[in-house]
Amino acid sequence: MMSATRKKCLLVTYIAPRVPGGGGEVRSYHLTQTAAEFFDLTIINLGGTDGNGTVPHDLNELCTKIVEPNSIGQSLDKATPKNRLVSWMNLFLAVALPWRKGYRPYTGLLLQHATALKNGKKTRISAILNASLNLWSRFVPIPPTTCVMFDNSWTKIESEAIKLARENQFDVVWIEHTLSWPFAEKILQYFPNSPLVLCSGHNVESRVCQRLQDSKQNSPVYDYFSAQTRLMNRMELSAWKKSDIIFHCSDADAKFTRAAIPHGKVFVVPNGVDTQYFQRSSTSTISPNPTILFTAGFGYHPNIEAVEWFLEHVFTKVLQSVPNCRFLFAGSEAFSLQQKLASKLRDFGDSIECVSDPVDIRPYFEKAWVYIVPLQYGGGTRLKILEAMAMQLPVVSTTVGAEGVPYVKDKHLLLADSPEDFRKAIVHLLDNRERRQELSNAGYDFVTQNYDWQRIRQQTLQILRENCQ
Repeated sequence: MMSATRKKCLLVTYIAPRVPGGGGEVRSYHLTQTAAEFFDLTIINLGGTDGNGTVPHDLNELCTKIVEPNSIGQSLDKATPKNRLVSWMNLFLAVALPWRKGYRPYTGLLLQHATALKNGKKTRISAILNASLNLWSRFVPIPPTTCVMFDNSWTKIESEAIKLARENQFDVVWIEHTLSWPFAEKILQYFPNSPLVLCSGHNVESRVCQRLQDSKQNSPVYDYFSAQTRLMNRMELSAWKKSDIIFHCSDADAKFTRAAIPHGKVFVVPNGVDTQYFQRSSTSTISPNPTILFTAGFGYHPNIEAVEWFLEHVFTKVLQSVPNCRFLFAGSEAFSLQQKLASKLRDFGDSIECVSDPVDIRPYFEKAWVYIVPLQYGGGTRLKILEAMAMQLPVVSTTVGAEGVPYVKDKHLLLADSPEDFRKAIVHLLDNRERRQELSNAGYDFVTQNYDWQRIRQQTLQILRENCQ
């Protein structure tokens, strides 16, 4: 039952909070639970790029109202084929006047050509778009292309979201992830009052873009990511300046934001793990073959490149030392990655296993010998490491992959950045059961004592009590 004395909060999210799910979805799930415990909560959920992601039933029951594409009852607009002349006319207008219709034609074209760019194919159109983007991004607040991926979902619920803002006296607007900012900003102008604004960041996305840009020197995509870094930084600064409270999941991200917004209220709400859920069952059995595991959401570009890097630079050499070794990658959209890498994966035969969108990820932790995080860039903190440690798995990670949490190298996990060092660390653990057990025990104690979501939720509630009363 909702309390009449509790403040009313509107939470805006671009992706449905859920467990199990990707790191962002899991973090959102626990923060949404916390928000519902403190506020009378209403949610605007864009539901991801296709609009199909829905707020799970257990969260639904905690909320006053939920607005999401699937609740509106209309189909999302789909692109229709155009003849070549019309396409070139649209390209010309988009490049010359990118502010037309809220940038949708312009950023839509960028998305159409992103695949060619990522595959290293610099077409004539992509070259034109890149040149235009680099020019306009310096002067005009074009939204980051990532945010435009959710534009169709937003279009479907926009009128309902504006109506909700106009007709309700919300005390707090909670922006769940800065990538939701462009959509939250559109409805903030319709509020009859001036609500307190809370921005919950998962990463400093501009730092992720910067690292990606740095990794693409002399690549066809360099100019594209250079512009995205600029646009993302501009959007994040706008969100932080207009927010009364800012959450980050790591000290590094909080420090970055405090330097940019010296007078902002910035708090660290770390990532955690549900230790009651992520624990080995009494019947768990390890695989008879040495098994390396990586779990992630494979719609996220850094995770895709992490798998590519591991296969190309590390796993082939691991097999030379441990011929019966297997590599398993599991998580949302893993099948799409498997299709993308089909030709490479064929070379490994039965040594590779892919599990896409598993209902329960825990059995794959239980069968693995070693957990890896081969990320080359990213931001925030990795929920996947916390989950692996809770499942009592030894971890090998790059430095970037393990940043944001004060792990002690060689005590809680092994760190390796070069392909050869990464290979040596994996082979060492596969060959050394005692060392695996030593790391597993230390990681498990570290996580359960410091990073359980129940503890983090209580800390977050205390922040809300002190700043939102």
